[in-house]
Amino acid sequence: MGRFSIDFKSNKWAIIYCGVSTFGALCYGYDQIYYTGLLGMRPFINDYGTSTDSDGNNALTTSFISLTASIIYVGELLGALMAAPINDRWGRKAVFYCASACIVAGAIVQLTAHGIEGLIILGRILIGLGIGQFTVTSLLYIGEVAPVSIRGPALMMFQFMQSCSQLVGSGITQGTEAIPNKNSFLIPMGLLILLPGLMVLSLPFTPESPTWYIMKRRIPQAEAALKKINRSTPAYDPAHDLDALNEAVRQEELSNAESSWASLIKDPIERRKLLYSCGAMVAQQINGIQFFYSYGVVFAQSIGIKEAFTISLITNVLQVIAVAISVLLGNKISRRKNLWVCSWGIFGALLVVGGLGTKRAFPTGISTAIVVFSYIVIVCFNFSLGPLAFTIASEMAVGRNRNKIMSCSIVTFFFTVWVIAFTSPYLYYSANLGPMLCFVYAGTTTITLAYIWFCVGETKGRTQQELERFFTDKIPVRQWKDHQFEDIPMIEEEKVAKLEVLSAQVERV
Repeated sequence: MGRFSIDFKSNKWAIIYCGVSTFGALCYGYDQIYYTGLLGMRPFINDYGTSTDSDGNNALTTSFISLTASIIYVGELLGALMAAPINDRWGRKAVFYCASACIVAGAIVQLTAHGIEGLIILGRILIGLGIGQFTVTSLLYIGEVAPVSIRGPALMMFQFMQSCSQLVGSGITQGTEAIPNKNSFLIPMGLLILLPGLMVLSLPFTPESPTWYIMKRRIPQAEAALKKINRSTPAYDPAHDLDALNEAVRQEELSNAESSWASLIKDPIERRKLLYSCGAMVAQQINGIQFFYSYGVVFAQSIGIKEAFTISLITNVLQVIAVAISVLLGNKISRRKNLWVCSWGIFGALLVVGGLGTKRAFPTGISTAIVVFSYIVIVCFNFSLGPLAFTIASEMAVGRNRNKIMSCSIVTFFFTVWVIAFTSPYLYYSANLGPMLCFVYAGTTTITLAYIWFCVGETKGRTQQELERFFTDKIPVRQWKDHQFEDIPMIEEEKVAKLEVLSAQVERV
């Protein structure tokens, strides 16, 4: 964190409050990984398996694997949609309470399922509802609470925390996998309650978003929240921030008067923004990365890897390292170049895995090679598309329809993830593709490459006003890096950043 030049002493309490909201990232990452471990545990298979394998042992059906692994994304989609009205009426903390309750309820339902598939599905949906609310609101809260000097690193660290919890989840499932009874899967299930539980205990001491207070014209509460957030800053005076927030609210109200859903289709400028923002979400997931996360353990087992849980653990270690390096170098590497090079890396690695899968027999050398090239996919993704896609989607959603464009992007994200997670087992098992499934994902990765080439411009260091002008002036994305707007006056950098961030905060409400 030292490379971000963060003044920890002056921003101590703001960092602590942002840390509370990252429990949402921890829940997201942990749930994404622990369930794939459960699918490879013999006690879990014995409880929920309704078919048999070639050795006569209990086995999970393809439909069970597909439905229970993917249904959570339906819950996340619904949770993301639920978050908007709750955020608007009752505030960020209300969403945190609601999301925590959904996850705890879902975990309890799973713990009491006792081999009943319907209860597992219900539990997964409830957990998804909570994670969807967290996904929207945790980043929103960080953006509204973190001072300008730490806001960028704080937002980027959200994905890093998610990756860390995935590593922890992988380690837990590896540790419990050898337990010969139901505790092998009940322990990881039960530990899911811990994270939202800790958040609920922390929320009474955590301030509400001052931006939300301003939106509700509750000025005294906004002032109190700002003082609490910035109490480690010597001689802090909230007057300037209050004035800036009020001005951002006024500008947002003027902008909302011109906003409409119809313009997203009829207006070619707004349509281009919608395509670029939603396209980032499709480009991130269409390469099949969810297959490696949702089915990593069973994939490793299917190609004869005996230490499948160790392979999953190594995968998550590599992910954490890749995301951490990406965060540190985020402002030093061209986004367009990063995405372009790494996506070609993903494409090539997927082709190799698919080619190795044509052997249909997996001696140690072949299965090891498949794992190594799968690691290349993971590293390339987490260095580029993983951290950057959400940033690009947000940056492309500029102007009067920002809220609507971002809503469409979130829906697009969860829908794409669900499609990949739901269809993967059928393609892998029922269609008998096995690792050759990666040929399919290599093909869909060409969509990612096309998106990067035609829709991703260099946005690093650009103001919201410049991004809007790229669209209104119809500047090709390949010219964004060097294009200069002579009629946009130079404004004090800190003031520009402050006003843009405050405006973005209000637009997300």
